[in-house]
Amino acid sequence: MHAHAQPAPPDEMMGRMDDDALWQALRAADEQAFRMLFQRHSRAVYNHAFRHASSWATAEEATQACFSGIWRRAAAGTLPEVAHGVVRAWLCAVGRNEARNLVRSDGRRLRLVGRVAQQPREDRHDNVEDWVAHEESMRRINQVLARIPDGQRIVVELVAWGGLTMDEVAAALDLPTGTVKSRLSRARKALATSEVAHLLGKENPT
Repeated sequence: MHAHAQPAPPDEMMGRMDDDALWQALRAADEQAFRMLFQRHSRAVYNHAFRHASSWATAEEATQACFSGIWRRAAAGTLPEVAHGVVRAWLCAVGRNEARNLVRSDGRRLRLVGRVAQQPREDRHDNVEDWVAHEESMRRINQVLARIPDGQRIVVELVAWGGLTMDEVAAALDLPTGTVKSRLSRARKALATSEVAHLLGKENPT
């Protein structure tokens, strides 16, 4: 008599599901699907938010707002469908918009950098100076990106930093692929002589 295989634990089963299947489960307010998507993509959302906001603290807050908002919508039954294969892109776009709203709402980004930089060396964590250096570097990059319209900027960020294809960006932003291509082309021309031109030197394939 052959022993029957034991069913896989729920978390293990969820781990075998792709993002599209997890998203459908999440739309039915499945907490395990939400947890799995958070584990897979919260770091990407956090990094994307940081690159837009130039602040680790704001990135953390934006990531929390992104996922808490998604769970509220799932629980309310209002979480939208997303195109096949673009869950990560959609999450990064939401996290980026949360970061943008936080940056617009107040000056916490600049105040944070100023407070940390003024702390005595012995009071700092070992990596705080590196954090501040990264924030200052991203701040300079974002000052350049601020020269272009936000519609172009989000395309630049998703393509250059998110590593997304034109089709993925189009699906995440609910835009025609041709619109995404034209926005990136205009951004490339506007920033051709700037210090961020290297970010736009190569398009990801569609």
